Amino acid sequence: MIAILKRVRHRRESKQGGLSLTWILFPSIVLTMIAIFLVVQLLQIVPNVGPASLQARMEPYNLAREARESLPLILLILGMMMVGVLLALRLGLRPLRRISEQAAGIGPSTISQRLPLHATPREIAPLVIAFNATLDRLEAGLRAQREFSANAAHELRTPLATLRAQVETVLAPEERQGAIEEFERLGRLIAQLLALAEADNGGDVHRIPFDLVALARGITGEMAGGIVSGGREIAFETVDERLECQGAPGLVEVAIRNLLENAVRHTPVGTEITVSIDRAGRLQVRDDGPGIPEAFRARLFERFSKADAHGFGAGLGLSIVRRVMLLHGGNTRLAPAPAGACFVLDFSAAPNPLDW
Repeated sequence: MIAILKRVRHRRESKQGGLSLTWILFPSIVLTMIAIFLVVQLLQIVPNVGPASLQARMEPYNLAREARESLPLILLILGMMMVGVLLALRLGLRPLRRISEQAAGIGPSTISQRLPLHATPREIAPLVIAFNATLDRLEAGLRAQREFSANAAHELRTPLATLRAQVETVLAPEERQGAIEEFERLGRLIAQLLALAEADNGGDVHRIPFDLVALARGITGEMAGGIVSGGREIAFETVDERLECQGAPGLVEVAIRNLLENAVRHTPVGTEITVSIDRAGRLQVRDDGPGIPEAFRARLFERFSKADAHGFGAGLGLSIVRRVMLLHGGNTRLAPAPAGACFVLDFSAAPNPLDW
């Protein structure tokens, strides 16, 4: 269904281009017919016309009379030429339409795909070659960016842990708490950079069947101790005891954890957090806290975007959640709620597992 909608949108947008080749060729055909008619008059090869001088035949009156008498034949030939041109354009541009649909389906997770050159008309081949070369450069730049994020995050983990241990032994007990919070903030940023790099490489992640209910229940139970000890309540609700999904469970786990951690950080003590899954495959993480500021909702899922510029975190959590859902063919959104915030991981629009 998603592929069909993308194809329809692509065709609708393609109609917004310049003039059609048919309308460009139509004046050429008309001018060609006029030229042929004049040449025929000059050569005196029109049947049923007596001999006349060249000057007499080229007089406007005689030309108009000849054109009127030959009008049915001219219209017939013109119509046949137009039909031939339309058929030629239809057949000749059919490979170009297929190539444009393939180009419209190339995205960050499928950037390794290239347009086929063997099925391309010779006149369009230079454009396809240039487009594939552009994809090569984009893929190389994207790969370098992903590798840099992953390598930097990996390299920072060990020295950060060593530095934290050394600082904790040097600082006085009353000064340690602030330093520990800063180290936790750096550790979370590094973990999110790793998750983001893994999500960006989602096209290479091995997709397997997994039970969304069991995965969400396990994460909720694992985090429940820390949430309850922090003065908040947590509950897990599901309609079915099993919901089969297809994808990368490690990335889905990162998305659910990010939503739960956001709920804990941005809600006061005494708040209730609920994780629920309906039969259609929509997972909700909701709370009864203060909710999301209206002015911040438009950039809620942007990278490094935070409602509180001085708050804890780097503003990467929700962008990672959105990226994970896009890789699974679903979407994430902030749903309306009577109180607090309600984030939805919607797997209902994901492709059938057999299509992976």
